[in-house]
Amino acid sequence: MEETLLIQQCKENDKDAFESLFKQYENKIYNIAYYILKNEHDAMDVTQEVALKIYRSISNFKGDSKLSTWIYRITYNTCLDYIKKRKEDLSLDEYIAIEGETIDNTEDTYESNELRNIIKNCILKLNEDFRTIIVLRDVHGFSYQEIAGILNIEVGTVKSRLNRAREALKKELIKNGIVRGQKA
Repeated sequence: MEETLLIQQCKENDKDAFESLFKQYENKIYNIAYYILKNEHDAMDVTQEVALKIYRSISNFKGDSKLSTWIYRITYNTCLDYIKKRKEDLSLDEYIAIEGETIDNTEDTYESNELRNIIKNCILKLNEDFRTIIVLRDVHGFSYQEIAGILNIEVGTVKSRLNRAREALKKELIKNGIVRGQKA
């Protein structure tokens, strides 16, 4: 169903339309929350909270930005609120859930999964701003403009922060022996 029609139906309190609309974004919302919060349970809680916020405020969506930008901005802000409420250290022990992936027992698949987990752990070690920008751009493929809208910052800030984030990630990857270079 066309997104514009779904939005209109949601504004008219059509619960089936909302379910259909939310299903399109649910996995990305969860993944963004997981990368920011570093915890599956917290990411699920935030995903549910984001669903409620979208449902309650879809009538305020004016279409000035893409719906996805609006939704991911709600996700990002909800994560920040969640962190403020929960002022304890979050675990680095959990790995990112890889949606739709099946695990084979072949050696190549094991090595590939091992490498993926090391890279994800390196991303999780970055500070929140760097981690968020890497996830939005390099994991989810958002444009600079979309990221600027989600984070409510200028495009130039997105570019410079992304550059610094990639440098920080490179240092983490060097520390873990994934990328060659001088030891960080």
